[in-house]
Amino acid sequence: MKIYVHNHFQSRREDKLRIPSGWLCHLAPEIVRQLSPETEEDKLPFSKQSDVFAFGTIWYELHAREWPFKNQPAEAIIWQVGSGLKPNLTQIGMGKEISDILLFCWAFEQEQRPSFSKLVELLEKLPKRNRRLSHPGHFWKSAEYVK
Repeated sequence: MKIYVHNHFQSRREDKLRIPSGWLCHLAPEIVRQLSPETEEDKLPFSKQSDVFAFGTIWYELHAREWPFKNQPAEAIIWQVGSGLKPNLTQIGMGKEISDILLFCWAFEQEQRPSFSKLVELLEKLPKRNRRLSHPGHFWKSAEYVK
């Protein structure tokens, strides 16, 4: 099977899988394992748990300031994510609290990933060093007062 990464889905050919650029690192293992030219995009098993996996990728990007699996071909990313392999976090220099949240979000089994409510709890417990008014923590607090 040939894999083409591009900016949007186009018409399919039997032996090609078209994936929008930037998607692969955000797709959970259960979705990656379903990728094939025969699978329609709207039939992929997206769920709240796969959204948590995608949040984990964004969390990684925010702290590492780069894509996970950067400079790797699409086939290598698909194999690694589908097999449950993760980038080496020791080279990024994340604190333990940060990497624990990331690994929780990137759990291979979707049942082991936290809910977004649990994620908010974990984020609220992070050390509150150097938070500015624009920090998301203040948005969560302000949302409580709006209810």
